[in-house]
Amino acid sequence: MLLIISILIVLGYTSCMIFIISFNKAKLTGMIGMIIVMSLGMVSSLVIGLILGIVYKNDLTSSTILAMVLSLIVGYFLGKRLGLLVIIEGMASSLMGSMMGAMLGAMLPSENFQIMLAFMDVLYIIVVSLILLLISNILRKSSDKEPTFNHSYTSIFIMVILTGIVLITTYYEGNYVEKQINDRPDENQMNEHNHH
Repeated sequence: MLLIISILIVLGYTSCMIFIISFNKAKLTGMIGMIIVMSLGMVSSLVIGLILGIVYKNDLTSSTILAMVLSLIVGYFLGKRLGLLVIIEGMASSLMGSMMGAMLGAMLPSENFQIMLAFMDVLYIIVVSLILLLISNILRKSSDKEPTFNHSYTSIFIMVILTGIVLITTYYEGNYVEKQINDRPDENQMNEHNHH
């Protein structure tokens, strides 16, 4: 369940950011656009790589290649509207993040990856929310009229809700895995023999 939630969070937020960058390309030029694309490319590909490293547990080659391909696509679309330099920056940082995420996912124990994935999800949500705040501030400064609603409060509210969902799911999945381990008959019998 946590894997599905993580995939949905990355897909949703990344798609949303691609549209926001596309619609506001005139105001996100130069260094600001490059930093936004680089940061988004890095954190999203890190989580993508981690998810694929967990899914393809014993196949580091497949998980790394797939993570790199998906991350290159993400990096390309994030920087597409801001020019070739930003595309290169987005793709390069995405490549690096995807490889690190895939290696981390492959190293995690198969029954206990939830805490690491939850930590990465929360980190991703925080970084994306900060980038949304940055874009909101840039748009507010460049616009003459006052915004109809405050993006800052909206992004903070969404961040808190998503973080809560991730943490609650992690807690319940962690308890479920622990219960499964405790209910294994062969381990319980070995413990009983050790007591005699």
